[in-house]
Amino acid sequence: MAFNSLTYLGFLLVVAAAFWASPVRARRSLVLLASVAFYASWNLMFVWLPLVVAGFVFVCGKAMQRDPQRAKRWVWIGVSGLLVLLAAFKYRVFFLDNLAWVGIPVGHPGGGLVSSIAFPVGISFYTFEAIAYLIDVRQGRVRMPAFVDLCLFFLFWPNILSGPIVRARELMPQLGFARAFEPRFAFEGFDRIIWGLVQKNVIANVLGIWVDRGFGSRASASLSTPDAWCLAIAFGLQIYFDFAGYTNLAIGAARLIGVTLPENFRQPYHAASPADFWNRWHMTLSRWIRDYLFFPINARWKGAPVPLYLSLVGVMALVGLWHGAGWGFLLWGTMHGVYLAVYRVYDGFAAGRPAMKSSRFAAVLWRIGTLAAVVAAWVPFRANSLAKTASIWAPMFSRFTWRPEYSALFYAFTLVVILFCAVEPLLMGVLQELEEQAGETGLSMFRIVFRPVAYLCGFALFLLFDQSYSQFIYSQF
Repeated sequence: MAFNSLTYLGFLLVVAAAFWASPVRARRSLVLLASVAFYASWNLMFVWLPLVVAGFVFVCGKAMQRDPQRAKRWVWIGVSGLLVLLAAFKYRVFFLDNLAWVGIPVGHPGGGLVSSIAFPVGISFYTFEAIAYLIDVRQGRVRMPAFVDLCLFFLFWPNILSGPIVRARELMPQLGFARAFEPRFAFEGFDRIIWGLVQKNVIANVLGIWVDRGFGSRASASLSTPDAWCLAIAFGLQIYFDFAGYTNLAIGAARLIGVTLPENFRQPYHAASPADFWNRWHMTLSRWIRDYLFFPINARWKGAPVPLYLSLVGVMALVGLWHGAGWGFLLWGTMHGVYLAVYRVYDGFAAGRPAMKSSRFAAVLWRIGTLAAVVAAWVPFRANSLAKTASIWAPMFSRFTWRPEYSALFYAFTLVVILFCAVEPLLMGVLQELEEQAGETGLSMFRIVFRPVAYLCGFALFLLFDQSYSQFIYSQF
């Protein structure tokens, strides 16, 4: 069941209604059953996998609890086991293909039993949640839950496929489901769901039509400079609205049953620097990388500059590989690591120079440079090969031709989306102000008229642009 399908919306309404009609003691079982059914609808063959992950980390956690002196060893056993599992399912073909490319015989890397094993959806996300859980147990941040609660934590259907990446101490306290129903749960949930459907079906999918054509094998060879830049910008907008749409649908679904998931986006294309971009883009991944990888690595070096810069590049390269088993993803992550390292160098240099630190001209340059750098990095993320990346980068940076080949409609639609992104913080601020003015239980024109009309218009747009077969981009990772 895709999030942007009528089947899923019907499933969601039935589960939410049954949840609030059930006694508190039955709600955990209901949500677990619904989560298993949802995951099985994607791939029945792999329903066992998140349950095995839950059992594995449960055993490791119990071992740490019984023998605190060996807790560190059990963390290493648990994390290593999870990484091996992730590598076996996600990186085996990439690894074998590259061995064959350098001349090491491996049989048939592109075929056979090894490469035919399916990719379990969501594995990148719940393995990261499992690693964080083990580390938090080791550090005393999480109490050992019951096994059923751990299964529910990993299988919770709103975020199992593509996040947000949730920490045990954020979600598990909410899994008692003891809260009484409040009308705001429904309003806040439907606000996110309707907007998420519009983001995915109306904006991301429409942009995706042109993006798919532009990154086609023949089309990219004849791109002009305006076409290449607009194509890269269009994909940057597509992946933002696609992933933000998924996130809103996930947060909205959880909100319908009184659960709060963490935010994952905060207008990333308003970033003032590369560091600010990662404070706004895929925020739950950014803080995971910061807390469980970057900080522990740099704690050993006590802030020494060279190890700091090298670790930024290395960690972001790993972030790229986490997104997908391909050289394009590795290049994308490495580029962002270089961006972050360059900004750190500048920030350190400007720290002792107040005029440079407060310069508006420098701030504008960093905003423009950050946007251009992020857009350029989206090319290898989307391209199927490094050769395709080079063919699109060529008109962007070296082979300049100025005659656009794309239709005026593509440029016009992309410009409209850009303008929407520009005013998005203002619109969100106005809506928040209207909501606050109405208070917790008060009635207002916003709630009586605007919200129902917005729901109807949004749902109508969802139906008009219905492409339920269109997969969310991040569900591939």
